[in-house]
Amino acid sequence: MQSRYFWRLLAGSLALIGSPLRGETPAVFQPDEAGFQEKATAFLKQHCVRCHGPEDDQGEFRVDTQLSAAFDDLTTSGKWREVVNVLNSHEMPPEDEPQPKAEEVAKLVDWVTGEMIRAEQVKRDSVIIMRRMNRDEYRNTIRDLIGVDYDTSHFPQDPPTGGFDNNGGALTISPLHMEQYYDAAREILDAALVEGEQPPSIRWRFQPESGHSDSNRVEYDKQRLIINSGKNQDEGDAVAMHHHSWDRNINVRDFAVKEPGKYVVRIRVGGRVPTREQVVEAATAILQKRFDEAIEKNPSQEKWKRQEFERGVEHFKTYPDYDYGRPRLKVTQHLGGQPRVIAEFDVDADMPEMQTIEIETDFSTEKAGLTIDYAYDIPRELENFWMQGSDEFARPEAIVDWMELEGPVYPEWPPASHVRLLPDSPLRESDPREYARGVISSLLQRAYRRPADPAEIEKKLAMFDAAYEQSKSIDTAIRTPLTAILISPHFLYLAEPTAGDDNSAAPLDDYQLASRLSYFLWSSMPDDELFRAARDGKLREPDELNRQVDRMLADPKSEALVENFAGQWLSLREVGANPPAAELFRRYDRHLETSIIEEGRAFFREILRHDLPVTNFLDSDFVVINERLARFYGIDGVEGDAFRRVEVPEGVHRGGVLTQASMLSITSNGTRTSPVKRGVWILKNILGTDPGLPVANVGEIAPKVPGIDKATVRQRLEIHRELPQCARCHSKIDPLGFALENFDGSGDWREREGHGYQGRIGENDPLIDATATLPDGTEINGIESLQAALVDKEDLFLRCLSEKMFTYALGREMGIVDRPQIGEAVAAMKADDKSLRTLIRFIVQSNTFQSK
Repeated sequence: MQSRYFWRLLAGSLALIGSPLRGETPAVFQPDEAGFQEKATAFLKQHCVRCHGPEDDQGEFRVDTQLSAAFDDLTTSGKWREVVNVLNSHEMPPEDEPQPKAEEVAKLVDWVTGEMIRAEQVKRDSVIIMRRMNRDEYRNTIRDLIGVDYDTSHFPQDPPTGGFDNNGGALTISPLHMEQYYDAAREILDAALVEGEQPPSIRWRFQPESGHSDSNRVEYDKQRLIINSGKNQDEGDAVAMHHHSWDRNINVRDFAVKEPGKYVVRIRVGGRVPTREQVVEAATAILQKRFDEAIEKNPSQEKWKRQEFERGVEHFKTYPDYDYGRPRLKVTQHLGGQPRVIAEFDVDADMPEMQTIEIETDFSTEKAGLTIDYAYDIPRELENFWMQGSDEFARPEAIVDWMELEGPVYPEWPPASHVRLLPDSPLRESDPREYARGVISSLLQRAYRRPADPAEIEKKLAMFDAAYEQSKSIDTAIRTPLTAILISPHFLYLAEPTAGDDNSAAPLDDYQLASRLSYFLWSSMPDDELFRAARDGKLREPDELNRQVDRMLADPKSEALVENFAGQWLSLREVGANPPAAELFRRYDRHLETSIIEEGRAFFREILRHDLPVTNFLDSDFVVINERLARFYGIDGVEGDAFRRVEVPEGVHRGGVLTQASMLSITSNGTRTSPVKRGVWILKNILGTDPGLPVANVGEIAPKVPGIDKATVRQRLEIHRELPQCARCHSKIDPLGFALENFDGSGDWREREGHGYQGRIGENDPLIDATATLPDGTEINGIESLQAALVDKEDLFLRCLSEKMFTYALGREMGIVDRPQIGEAVAAMKADDKSLRTLIRFIVQSNTFQSK
């Protein structure tokens, strides 16, 4: 019976939220046909139709058939937008054609702009889009509402629109979503609510040196577990991990815990890091042995083998990556046959000292296992790949003493989540129904993020009554209304007002404003202080809003702004989707990949927390890095895996987001750089300029040019640009990308483009040409002059950043009607300190943010 009820509830929910809310009398856009004839027709006939008309439709674009006064049509509006862009940038008409007078262009552009604003305003005022929570917002809200960290990775991925995945227009819902929300609500309540006494805890300690095969079984709690340290060498009561191999990990397998919950995995470990001298000594011994064996077999090869030997020794003396960092380990949890990496860490303790690493993770009662892998990568070069698996090769070593599993762990019993939902009260025994009313009312108000309607409480209380009648258990019956709250549209969607009677934008009430503010800065629900400010009617006061912004940015929950805004604006989520090819970019490894993602976040965090000018995104005299990135960037004196601010040394070409390996690697093609991708990234994310769509059926640039064995990426692209249909867009895009050609496909600095075996750079390989001419005639040569040119275009960057922050804050794309607001944001930043805080304050104080 309960199941049938919930399916009816799900169907009702879908009916409520399946379409946008609309005003009672939607406005209709009326095309300005007279204005089209007066302002546009003559201009288009005189200056455009010869190349974009019936006789010649260059770019498959005809002004006589594809342009009209119907600006409410998305295709037509898009065509007009492109016309305005090329006219404003003086790209059209071409230089060899008669040029229109400035006043003629202004007259047309002003009319088109006005019509676009009018059409957009009519559409915006007629349709109010309901915005549901995305995956991250749902997870954070459940954490703050219930006290349970619920993994939402199995939910359908939220599609990004306008660069961000919190765009209401794209966050549709389906029957699959609702089934998953229902299942999630039950799982969340199962995790939050407990019955009976605290489950007994286990504490198992595993000694890796006890066995080196799967035949080694040790009994724990009447289970015979496999403890296998593989072919790692014993070192007293510990095991030394020297390099990664399928048979060199440490694993504990074939067990199942009896109680699900949160467990702590502890690892006692120390490390050893050889010096450069020890590396050279060990490598020389291995090379000498190889040399001796080769000469013994074929004495006539001594001259060539000695040269090979000497080159090998020189490699170990000079190659930078033998100035090793700390040993590194990776821990994988296996649960129900599914592996999941739960930790990667550097070993900071030097033997004989050791440290204890603690890792929190959840276990179910399914079959489980834990694996420790060696995770320090050394580039596989011609001189070392064949010796890296030898125990005589000097490299960082991790010495594992023991591993421990303890849990389930509870800071208190009953857990905080249970107490939050079902607090102690005399009513629990004396009047279960009134007790349930209090529980329902408390959760409903916080879940719906507004005062509870008495009728809503009564409906949920009726659900409790029906369930209690069957079960006679408060703990069982209360789950029914609580589940209904967690799958209600009032919880899943961020409630905002519909349009006013005149279809104009309506102001948010204080509770809605609190929610918009908290989901902007925290990607989660308001806390008690925000709710109090909304209840007291103080939230709209400018001073109070600024105070709340400062408080919220200082709260650890503002890390969500770093993760979700910076992660999408700087494309950090794309890192690793098409990683640099391992055989070509040997310095790129898993530790570097995780580090370059965190670098982007840490850099954004540094600018946000310290109110630094946002122009540091364009060019800065500092980087925010860890030891792994310092080795990659060639910066000395940085130790440890923690990220910290470091001044850029002389001769190191870093500073600003354009020099970060994250941006440089994702705008490459896996095997080579892509000036086009890099140029497009800068146009979209730094200058806020639409580069235009590529011409159909033109194809990629050729990987090789016949007759030119060592053609650079630049030379191949120049051949591609000879096509007239490509030249117009590429003249805007390519110069920006050419200036970054000193950075290879992994983001590493180079002076030449390598054409040797597996991308090796030879002394005769072509030097990088990073010169270019921007469309405005500015001559640039390399990253520093590109950064200087971008700083000169500061207003474009401030406008781009403002538009993206507005888009993220509002959960919708910005349109032409929003341009004045964005211009005001730029002016506000320039009048103050150009900080992110100034921009955020301006946004939350704006009418756009405070209305729907």
